[in-house]
Amino acid sequence: MGDGAPSVSEFLCLEVAGLLRCTPAAAGGRIADAVNLKSRHPRLYAEMRELRVSADRACAAARKCQHLPQPVAEQVTDRWMRTQHRHGWTAAFNRLDKEIANAAPEITAARERRTRTQLGVHVWGLHEGTMNLTGRLETLDARYLDAAVERIAEILGAESPEATKEVLRARALGVLANPAHALSLLQQAAQPTLDAIPAEENQARHDPHGCRGHLCGTITTPLHKLRPQLGIAVHLHVDALGGLEGAARIERAGHITTATLAEALRGVDITVQPVIDLDNVPAEDRYVPTTSMRRVVELAAPYEPFPFSTRGPHRLDLDHTVPYQPGAPGQTRLGNLAPLSRRVHRAKTAGHWRVEQPRSMTFVWHSPLGFQYEVHPAEGTRRVVPVARSGMPQQYAELVARIRTEKPSPATILRCAQRGSNPRPEA
Repeated sequence: MGDGAPSVSEFLCLEVAGLLRCTPAAAGGRIADAVNLKSRHPRLYAEMRELRVSADRACAAARKCQHLPQPVAEQVTDRWMRTQHRHGWTAAFNRLDKEIANAAPEITAARERRTRTQLGVHVWGLHEGTMNLTGRLETLDARYLDAAVERIAEILGAESPEATKEVLRARALGVLANPAHALSLLQQAAQPTLDAIPAEENQARHDPHGCRGHLCGTITTPLHKLRPQLGIAVHLHVDALGGLEGAARIERAGHITTATLAEALRGVDITVQPVIDLDNVPAEDRYVPTTSMRRVVELAAPYEPFPFSTRGPHRLDLDHTVPYQPGAPGQTRLGNLAPLSRRVHRAKTAGHWRVEQPRSMTFVWHSPLGFQYEVHPAEGTRRVVPVARSGMPQQYAELVARIRTEKPSPATILRCAQRGSNPRPEA
């Protein structure tokens, strides 16, 4: 929350996430937007209520001003409101960025310096056999990378004249994943074929193992052996007759067809690991699971088994569904473990959320308001109609019903945040 905004329970987003059928992170963002908008931008909030500013724009503007002191933030959005309706989304928020920089240049400069230290590259979102790559780089590094991609794309274009520039740039980035391959292409391109040179000599000139040139480096190892090693798990399933199903699941990515998988693995060295029979994994008599047990849990639960969560199981807490009791055997087993994010783990430990695991990898969660959710890795989340919590105010029950049956406005979420107080609010 921004300066001047009231605090709400850190666990409120878990309850709202189930009602909105979204991830806890998304619910937390919507709560923060609504609270910031109402408490820090009263005039923008009023304009939104009168439908003179769309809810999406109002929330996005409040989010962009979250780092500003409340009086400055309100002044910025008040000026922005006068002209935002004349512009499309991008132009309107470019103007808001300008207003923020002019109103608080020192704060903006400090944020820019801090952002330059918060770099990262992310691979995500499997889609029909392809994945997305996003990142934040230092400005010069980004420009150098763009130039390298452009140069390799030009080289690849000579062999694939039918490919578009965007396709060639994507392939060029893939080439850069194997630096030796990229160096080989650049060295060959720097030594064009000469008609007067015999074919054998010209081939030697293009041999990356003997080419020095101004690009530096002599490659003395076969190129395919210099490809980076990639540890990736591919899960295949067969039917009762031993036939292979059409889909394969790539761990930490998603599903592709087995035909696409075969094309992607052509020419790649593969190591086949032993199959882990999840139905016959022995229990462990220790509190902290071993690495092999963690691996088993991650295979069984590709996502956090909390309502509508999309977080992968890697680096999450492994929690005992039934609390561990020293001395009792067989407690650390697949049917009594769950990979939970830290916030969900704390909510369970504090008793605000309760969970049962009636069957291995089938979780039944009970929310503070009395809602029940059944979560299974393969079947997703199923909300069970609850019995209203004893003593729930009728007005609050009606508000919850609205959230469940319609897309809530920031005002509706705000009322839920105001009434959904928790015994353990954030400091």
